Amino acid sequence: MYLSSGYPASVKGGTVIAADVGDREEHERRLASPDHYRTECRICGRPMHAHATRQRTLPDEPPLEIRRYRCPDCGGVVTVLPGYVARHLHQKTETVEEALSEAPEPPRRVAPRTRRRWRERARTAATVALQVLSALRSPALLAVVAQVGLDGTRGALLDAFRPLAGPRGPLATLTNLLNLALPGLRVM
Repeated sequence: MYLSSGYPASVKGGTVIAADVGDREEHERRLASPDHYRTECRICGRPMHAHATRQRTLPDEPPLEIRRYRCPDCGGVVTVLPGYVARHLHQKTETVEEALSEAPEPPRRVAPRTRRRWRERARTAATVALQVLSALRSPALLAVVAQVGLDGTRGALLDAFRPLAGPRGPLATLTNLLNLALPGLRVM
């Protein structure tokens, strides 16, 4: 359900992406204090309290601690994910982008079956993401939407968005932008 639409209105939490966290060192520095990742509740706007941590496993790396926060008023719980980790995919965004590329030598960290699944997902319609980008009314985003067309694919959207992405890459930048506009909306 969340692959092409945001969270239902009844959800009081979800994932917050810390887009300015680009590597593990910065992430671990921020984990030292609960205040560094603290966010406000999307429902009531109050500061959230550090609730717990979870472990996320990325291939070929030690487990990554992920901070969670809970709203003392409404009970919503959010997970704060560092910007360099691909949401829902348990990989770094750069690894996913490498796997989606047409490079003859695929990254060794990704199983062939997973790579095929991601490439197939990249060929699916990006209709909701394109509509959300269009609704933001930014001239640069409107140009991307016009280039891809409302019946374009997720892969075509990532390719068209590449010039706007900067050094972080299109997947990380677009994921963050869409998560801010419509929480829960997935790029991949």
